[in-house]
Amino acid sequence: MPKAVQYSANSVIYFSGDFDARVFLLHSGHIALNSLDIETGAQVTEYIKTGEFFGVKSALGNYPREESAMVLTDSLVYTFSVAEFESFAQTNTRIILQMLKVFSRQLRNIHHQLESLMDSKQQTNNEDGLFTVATAFYKSQHYQAAAQVAARYRALYPSGKHLAAIGPIIANSTQMAGRSFGEARQAGSVNAVPGGGGAAAQPEQNNDASIELTFQLAEDLAKQQKWADAYKQYHTIIELKQGANVEASYLGAARCLYKQAEYVRCIQLGTGFITQFPKSLKLAEILMFLGLCYQGMDRPDKALPFYDKALTMAGPLLVPKIKELQATCEGAIHA
Repeated sequence: MPKAVQYSANSVIYFSGDFDARVFLLHSGHIALNSLDIETGAQVTEYIKTGEFFGVKSALGNYPREESAMVLTDSLVYTFSVAEFESFAQTNTRIILQMLKVFSRQLRNIHHQLESLMDSKQQTNNEDGLFTVATAFYKSQHYQAAAQVAARYRALYPSGKHLAAIGPIIANSTQMAGRSFGEARQAGSVNAVPGGGGAAAQPEQNNDASIELTFQLAEDLAKQQKWADAYKQYHTIIELKQGANVEASYLGAARCLYKQAEYVRCIQLGTGFITQFPKSLKLAEILMFLGLCYQGMDRPDKALPFYDKALTMAGPLLVPKIKELQATCEGAIHA
């Protein structure tokens, strides 16, 4: 029998890349599915309606999730094993027809995206294809892969027509990845040989210095209100999970997403932070940003509990700001 599971707001049912042999049915609440567009690398958000199934394809196909399922408000979800879902679908032909329509639409969308990527007017040879792959990796923030593919392009096509665009991809990707796969590690290895005993520590020291430089660059970009560029730098440190500024990078990334009105992504990022750092000194600020996101989504009723919780752990400098936000929410609720 399917199980009824209550998910609280700001929790995550599953992440992209997870293996999970369950099918879900939304009974009540609000769920958002976040994925990446294969053509542009941009985030795509799909909102699940009450009574809709989700997570079906990966469960039935036994492959990793292609999207993350984010709980926006308190939600009741029914979970099915694959066998339970198949048994249920066999006795409900309407469900089968509905799923076929959904899969058909998704296949058409994927086919359209692949056609666009392989359009003969734009992709006439391997040179264009290699450039497209490098660009797609870069836009989806897979910086190490972007730099490697871009370097391959430059080696194969030293006079290529995309060379002017390839140079910045290599430079920016190397910088955004904290130089963890290129110059810093190689320099450490070379310099360590003559000194003998200190060989093992040198690459780590260089990498720490690169991470610190990346963080400082992110802070400078944020001060200039270049939110998208700053977010990329903060996210690099979050991906590396190294150095003393990981928690601060989460906070910086949350601020950048909020400033760009990327509320769902900001909530997802903040939820991940709470899961990983439940006792962090920066928890009050993260909770405040979660409240700000719900306030930005015109949900003061959902924002207020986050402000209330943040106030219990905020320092004296943050308390006045949170109280001001509380008052704004209360006024909107009782208006």
